[in-house]
Amino acid sequence: MSPDSKTPQSAAERMRAYRRRRRRGFRCIEVHVGQAELDGLVAKGYLPLDKRQDVHAIKSAVNDLIFDWLQQT
Repeated sequence: MSPDSKTPQSAAERMRAYRRRRRRGFRCIEVHVGQAELDGLVAKGYLPLDKRQDVHAIKSAVNDLIFDWLQQT
């Protein structure tokens, strides 16, 4: 489902989803990404140059980078 087609959730529904994710062991973190980090993501092939301003593409690139890093350790 695309983010545009999502129906708004009530606060109770969002809280249930949050608690369900926590029970499954998921945690949400905030990552600040500056120009240098974007340059690195592009240089390493995680982020296409034309997607540097696309928040969803940046999130995906950071996720891929972390996944690859965890596979190496």
